[in-house]
Amino acid sequence: MDGKRKGSLFYFGERILLGTLGLVTEPHSHYAVSILVSKQTPFLLTTKENETIQTEGIIISPNFFHRLEASDTEIVVIQLDPKSDEFKKIEMKDSYTLLSPNTIETIQILSEPLFTEDLNCEKARLVYEQILEVLGSKKQNREWDPRIDLAIGRIKNTLPSPISLAVLSNETGISKDRFMHLFKENMGIPLRQYLLWQRLHIAARLLQGG
Repeated sequence: MDGKRKGSLFYFGERILLGTLGLVTEPHSHYAVSILVSKQTPFLLTTKENETIQTEGIIISPNFFHRLEASDTEIVVIQLDPKSDEFKKIEMKDSYTLLSPNTIETIQILSEPLFTEDLNCEKARLVYEQILEVLGSKKQNREWDPRIDLAIGRIKNTLPSPISLAVLSNETGISKDRFMHLFKENMGIPLRQYLLWQRLHIAARLLQGG
């Protein structure tokens, strides 16, 4: 053994830390904020408008449709909830923000343990927190409609049991159509997609617990 491996995947309750050698995705979008940093060569992102972005480091906002091509490099990926305190401290511009060369270099150094054999959960959590500290120098004011905050709390307290649109509409005091519109406006994705995202995290927690 040379002390190296293809990478690591860690889950910290709606937060994902991944270090992997080679990563290619189909065109997609999702609810999470994504932070991507290459350790060797630049990777490519192709947008819905067929714009090609070549970079070594980027933050992608929720619901940003893209395809990732990073087949020839080690890459670090962090995904987190856009309503999380960590994201509130990260400066974002539009649909994506390119990271500075100094920030990329710092994250490359911090993420090296993700590609070694002796990594454990405690060390991985430290790597995650150190990377977020590098990115979290700004305090952003991101406010959601309080009715959507109420609905999110109800969803998290109810899942994995079913919860209906009628219940959420009734508890927030607005019509079903208005709730659906307001939810997507605030969260960036439809209610159905958000519920799927939350169920995936529940599944991840169950797998983590054996």
